[in-house]
Amino acid sequence: MVLSIHPGAHKTASTHLQYSLRQVRDRLRAAGLAYLGPDMLRGQPLALSMILAQGLGGRDEAAARQAFRDMRGDCPDMLISEENILGLTHRTRLYSRRGEFYPRAATRLRHVIALADAGPAVLYLALRDPATFVVSAFGLQVAEGKEIDLEDYLCGRDPARSDWAGLVGRLAAVDNLSRIVLWRYEDYPALRPRLLERLLPPGLAAEVPDSPPANVGLTQPGYDWLLRRAAAAPEADIRLLVRRARQRFHPAEGHAPLRPLDEATYARSARNYARDIEALRAMPRVEFLAP
Repeated sequence: MVLSIHPGAHKTASTHLQYSLRQVRDRLRAAGLAYLGPDMLRGQPLALSMILAQGLGGRDEAAARQAFRDMRGDCPDMLISEENILGLTHRTRLYSRRGEFYPRAATRLRHVIALADAGPAVLYLALRDPATFVVSAFGLQVAEGKEIDLEDYLCGRDPARSDWAGLVGRLAAVDNLSRIVLWRYEDYPALRPRLLERLLPPGLAAEVPDSPPANVGLTQPGYDWLLRRAAAAPEADIRLLVRRARQRFHPAEGHAPLRPLDEATYARSARNYARDIEALRAMPRVEFLAP
């Protein structure tokens, strides 16, 4: 059995890829590939994050293993795509107190491989410039009404610090993992056809539709408007304000993306990201896709 796991990361076009694959799920299954996306792993038939939070051997372990068997059915291969495998974007979950990035990612990945009862697995992971990544992760928390101030969310962390190499190093040490395929989120549009060819049975990549952009985030004018409205009405529901801000200041209408950091920070982030990429290219069992 070939087990492929795409754990995101968050805000790296994961939803776009997942929605596209969902459109051809029946064709994938007919070709022998069981595709398991967030629509199957965030409630019914399986609340995967809850199972991972319990840890290996938790009270619902047996039921989770059976759910994986049922979802796989008679397919010889399985593709799991769920960014919450790595962890969550809450300020206390994305970084540990010591500043470790996705601190429980390796433990959670090990658990997923055990639940799938297959392997060795191939891991597919997208990376992103650290400053734009953390700003986008912050935007997710704002949309959920849990954050509104970026400095509070950062908790003193450097938004330009890049630790993808540290994360990949921990993931590479997971048992029953054969290799890790990496790419930059910034290269996703150019790499998408090649990525689909690797993920799917032969001949099916061309059948996957190119879905519209998913999970469109706040623009800078939208966020500025949100801050003004929240200051004027402290009792307002932030989630409702976010929805209104997205409607009023949509990127399709030419509004600039959310960019709350100074330009020096973004420049430093780009340099750190480039150094991390070079370190990753030299890692054993790592394959780096480039246009």
